[in-house]
Amino acid sequence: MHGMTYVLRYVCVLLWALLCASAHAQLATLPRHSPYPGGVAIVKLSEADAPVLEVTFGGNRVLTLTLDEGLFGVVGIPLDAAPGMQQLQVNALKDGVRVVYTTAFEIKAKPKPYPTQHLRIDPRFLQLSPENQARDDRDQPLIAAAKTYWSDAPPVNFFLDLPAAGRLSARFGLRRTLNGKEGSPHAGLDVAVGAGTPLRAAAAGRVIAVDDYFYSGKSVWLDYGQGFITLYIHMSRIDVKAGDSVARGEVIGLSGASGRVTGPHLHWAVLLNGVYVDPELFLKAR
Repeated sequence: MHGMTYVLRYVCVLLWALLCASAHAQLATLPRHSPYPGGVAIVKLSEADAPVLEVTFGGNRVLTLTLDEGLFGVVGIPLDAAPGMQQLQVNALKDGVRVVYTTAFEIKAKPKPYPTQHLRIDPRFLQLSPENQARDDRDQPLIAAAKTYWSDAPPVNFFLDLPAAGRLSARFGLRRTLNGKEGSPHAGLDVAVGAGTPLRAAAAGRVIAVDDYFYSGKSVWLDYGQGFITLYIHMSRIDVKAGDSVARGEVIGLSGASGRVTGPHLHWAVLLNGVYVDPELFLKAR
């Protein structure tokens, strides 16, 4: 009898350990929780069976994922966000009636501020001619639409591969001056590669847009589901078209120096809920 009791206790402990391991494994599939400007906040919303319809932050829909521990929001935090408490708006069903409530989470100050980079660029990208201004005016609505593109299917996973092997020449979040004047923060990751280097899809996804923008040059947007998007810019050649499905590692084009650049390289960006976030949070250990 005592032996049977011991066995039952052992089995219970083992099952609990396996459940805990499964929970940790599921949480490990998410990007690293980094609730600072330019980072990603993992926010628990409710139990897994809660009838949540939609979650938004800053007016944009937020990616949600159901795990054994409950429903989580994977929230992209804008680079210009101020530290402090923020609110997610949650739309849910209660007794068949749509209700709205909020879930709080905290944006923390980044432990180390983003460094500053000083660049010299072609003056025509600072003082736009009427023709170039018209081109940029045409680009902006298209870029805004691609940034906030939404598909309902959740991502298969959050691990991304670097699209090309090379030195990381400019990291995300750099504060930049352009010809001595303050510019926008660097909203992506630059990889130092020569012109004509094959660029590969960071994960399996769907092409939602390709274009040749004034500032970004030849560009490709890939969607992985629920606002999880990657962007490849300054390309010399694009080998895919909108609507194409691509496999992880599939060549989507070649690197180049199109748009506003100081030389050939890949600028690679990651977006969640319409905002740029640090791509290195999604990379496997290099």
